[in-house]
Amino acid sequence: MHDDAARWDDRYRSASPSGPLAPEPLAERPDLLDLIPTAGLAIDIACGLGGQSLWLAQRGLHVVAFDVSPVAVELLRTAATEAGLSHLVDARVTDLDAGLPPEPSVADVIVCQRFRHPALYPLIAKRLAVGGIAIVTVLSETGADAPGPFHAPPGELVEAFAGLDLLYASEGHGVATVVVRRN
Repeated sequence: MHDDAARWDDRYRSASPSGPLAPEPLAERPDLLDLIPTAGLAIDIACGLGGQSLWLAQRGLHVVAFDVSPVAVELLRTAATEAGLSHLVDARVTDLDAGLPPEPSVADVIVCQRFRHPALYPLIAKRLAVGGIAIVTVLSETGADAPGPFHAPPGELVEAFAGLDLLYASEGHGVATVVVRRN
């Protein structure tokens, strides 16, 4: 964890706190917005500066946000306080390479934007409440100029979440995304 945390801390030290930011696929498919609940619990995996956490909290969800970077977590806490959302955002320093913490054990929304760790995919699926929505976006080999070790092979996300209701999938230009629901 130390190397990852130090690397991301260095990156975030010069960053400005984030404002609310909807998960990437909702820009391409705004019709999916109606499926995102306005109450309940959300998990933001690898939250970074917390744009999605703030967006989810603005919708009325209680958000538990995880990131390896103490700097990013503190910036998210500050942004949540400044936005009047601190009562809805619980930001935690967490080494996600070790998996997801046991709590919360179930969520209405799970967001993971730009963090690829295939061992988390079954945990994401398992933690979704009935009717819950997961939005996962990762770097992809498909259409990437120079794919690297953090890029998913073609079809990885669709295959990983095959047991859930696929609402949206896209892969190209070096990015793959899925929006899935547990029925």
